[in-house]
Order: sequence, then C-alpha cells, then structure tokens
Amino acid sequence: MINLPILAFEGLFFNIRAVFQIALLYLTLSKEGKCFLKKTIKLSRLHNKISKNPVSLGIRKVLYFIQNFKVCDKVFNRQVSSQLADSLGRSKSAMYTRFIPYSWFSLLIWGKVLDAFNIPYNNQAKERCVLVAFTHREWNDLFDNQGYTFSQLFTAFDYQAQIPQQLIFLRQLKSMDVKLAPVERFSTYHQHMQGFGVCSLFEYTPEKAEIILDQVAPFVALLFLYIMVPNIPEGLKEVSKSAARWLYMLDELTDLEHDKKINRITYMVLAKDPEKALQEQFEKCRQTILRNAPSPDKLIEFMETLTSKIIEARRQGVDIENSFFNLG
Repeated sequence: MINLPILAFEGLFFNIRAVFQIALLYLTLSKEGKCFLKKTIKLSRLHNKISKNPVSLGIRKVLYFIQNFKVCDKVFNRQVSSQLADSLGRSKSAMYTRFIPYSWFSLLIWGKVLDAFNIPYNNQAKERCVLVAFTHREWNDLFDNQGYTFSQLFTAFDYQAQIPQQLIFLRQLKSMDVKLAPVERFSTYHQHMQGFGVCSLFEYTPEKAEIILDQVAPFVALLFLYIMVPNIPEGLKEVSKSAARWLYMLDELTDLEHDKKINRITYMVLAKDPEKALQEQFEKCRQTILRNAPSPDKLIEFMETLTSKIIEARRQGVDIENSFFNLG
C-alpha cells in the first residue's frame, strides 16, 4: 500500500534540498553569470505575463536548468579571460551574453536527446558540448558579422598557420577538443570532423537554403552528440537529422525579420508560411522520435513548448532575436 504521508514528506524534503542546491549554485556563479541569470528570470516572467499559455516550472526543472547554466558559466570563465576579451577588442560581459544563451540551449536540447535514448552522460560530457557550442557561435559570428570566408576560418584549425588576431579564440576553442575528447576514445567524433567541408556549403542563397537544412544542420548535430558520448545508436542518428532541421528552422524563424531587413536569404525567408513550416517539421520530428526513442516524452514536450512559444512570441511582436530565445 502506498504511504501518502511518507511520499509527501519525501517530496517536501526534496524541494527544500533543491532550493538549497539552487542557492548554492547561484552563489558559485561568476559576476556575469549572476547578472545574466537575473535578467533571464526577469525576461521569463515578462514573457509569462503576456503569454496566453505561461510556462510553469517546478522546483526540479528549475534545478535542472540552473545546473546546466552553471556548466556553461564554468566553461566560459575557463576559456574567456579579461585579457583575451581585450585582445579581441570585445567586452567580456558582451561575449558572455552572446555565448551563454546558445551554449545553454545546446546543452538542454542535446542532453534531452540523449535522455530520450537513456544514454548516460556526465558533467565532462556537458562541458564538451558547451565547447562545441562556443566554437559554433564564434565561427558563425566571424562568418556573419565580420565577413571571414570558410577557408579563412578553417585556417584557424591549422595550428602552424598564421592567423589574424580575431581568429585566436576560434583556434583556442578548437584545440580543446583534442585535449578533452582524445582520439583513442572519441574516434567517431574525429572521423566525423573529417567531413567538415560540408560546412563550406553554408551560404545565404536560394540555392543553398535547403542544403543548409539537409546537410549542414545534421552534420553539426552529430558533432554535439559525438563529443558528448563516443557512440550513438542508429535510431538516434535518424532523430538527430530531423531534430537538426527543426532546430535550424527555429533559429531562422527567430531571425526572420532581421534577415529580411538585410536581404539575407534563408529557408524560412523563402517559405510562404514559415510558422506552418516549423510546425510541420516539429510534427515530422515528433513522429521520428516516437519511432526510435525509448523515453520520448520529455524531449517532445521540450520541443513542442519551444515551437509554440517562438510562434506565439512572433505573433505578439516580441523581439525574439534580442531575447533569450536567440539560438543561433
């Protein structure tokens, strides 16, 4: 017979312990981390006030989010010193705001993908995931905002080559995968990296818009997964391809108005009804997850919530690109 008083007491004890853990985690965050988290909570509350379907987070979910945030904060402060930021001509706090949301989101989505397949991973795996997210973010910013070409950026991966000062952080991040994901254990990741040339197809043209979703996005998704765990089942590979397409479409939808203003061509810019296209891709992804993942519910719930929230925010005129939901 279920003893309800004991279950209630255990639940209360867990909640008290979780609150204590959250407080400790907050105190161990960097100055930038505390400031960013406060702004994120404030923004989340604002979204909930204007939302037709506000998100309610229980104490367990809050603890889960803060634990992952702490990993991102830790990796950032290991990799980005004030001296590095100065040498790049950037503000460390501005870099934090730029790198943390994407790495935090990446850790959440790819962690939930592994959870859906009951694949265990530890804090070191999380840190490797965050490093890949940082590398992806830095590459994209140099490509999009500073006009570096694929070949120029790829030169940073050749540690003997001379590179401009602005590429030193990209080189530093890329060098960490050899240290933290040694070839003898993560051979699949390093073999996958041999196909990095597919990223040279990334261009904002009508001809490349579909290619980015079909080839570049799945390649990047597997980078995250392979650096977290040495091997993944075939069913997960199938899910990662569908999820990657959904993820890139989600990102392009958040940037849609900005992309239109600067005449940047993406798949979602070309779509007749981008919101419908995203919803259809989510449904395809949901079916793929259900076919392959033994524990699909939390992953599907997370993706469904994000899909609906991004669409709702757009309809309400929220500046998604400059909010926490800026993913790419």
